[in-house]
Amino acid sequence: MTRLELINAINLVLEEGNELSTVVYAVFKDTYEIKQLNIVNDEIEHIQNLFIQSIRANIVDVEEQTLVNVSDADDRANTIFEYDLDLPESLEYFNSELDDNIPVFAFNDDDLVNVESLLIEIGTEENQIVLLKQLSPVEVFGRGGYMLWKSNQQFERFQDKVLRITPKFNGLKINDTFIFTELKLLERTHGFHDVIVREANASIQLIQELNLLDTTDGLTALLGNISFARKVLKIRNSPVLINNIPNATIIIFTKTHPALRNKMSYSEDDSQIILETKISKELFIKMLDDAYLTSELTNKFYESKAKDAVNTENEENEG
Repeated sequence: MTRLELINAINLVLEEGNELSTVVYAVFKDTYEIKQLNIVNDEIEHIQNLFIQSIRANIVDVEEQTLVNVSDADDRANTIFEYDLDLPESLEYFNSELDDNIPVFAFNDDDLVNVESLLIEIGTEENQIVLLKQLSPVEVFGRGGYMLWKSNQQFERFQDKVLRITPKFNGLKINDTFIFTELKLLERTHGFHDVIVREANASIQLIQELNLLDTTDGLTALLGNISFARKVLKIRNSPVLINNIPNATIIIFTKTHPALRNKMSYSEDDSQIILETKISKELFIKMLDDAYLTSELTNKFYESKAKDAVNTENEENEG
């Protein structure tokens, strides 16, 4: 999905004139059980407007925002992420069917302290947006400590619990596509690192099939470092692999590029690269990600994390 497609899908749901309805669900920690919150009608409209404004402020109306796949994620600013991997087990509830069969939160049986996150469904019968909101400790008052509140002109102990709803959300589901506003939630989620390592192993298998390295064991051994594993994961979309660059061309590049020269070893017949050091392994992965670029204007060498392709179609048509 492109960012324009995402915005068009959001606007289709939120466009003026739609009879929107909103339902808020609580997700319990550990069990990930979902229960509907029974909220008085007057407040539902306020909650709906709160999150519609937040969607527009954080996605629709943001200038120069970039949408990238989680598997291609880097540390670029002003970026949102489409989740293109298997959801971690502890986030599978984000893909749950939300309907009238879901039980209602009951204060006699349920405790706000055990609520981990909220799902906010906004939309029509045909089209919906589901927001994922991870609750912070300050959004459930009464989780612990000793609280006082105003009673007449004195303070007395407040022994109940209060759910504070703020407009911040962490994820958005629309048309079976999952969008996350930041990577922090995913990085904190149990199981996400396992997903990254599993997918990174698949990328190493692609490298092994090239027969470019004498062995890929050194790369596999470094996958315990999640930062390195994420870089390896990106290789599955490597322009070098996709364009079937010949091994001989790659080897010549590693021998001549200033950032790579003298950093790697080679087999006696120069047909394979030998990665003996951690630095050589990291440089090799960067090279497969096509991170080393040369300016045609200045002939200077650069390292680039973001490689957004230039669309030359309009220029060619004009010519």
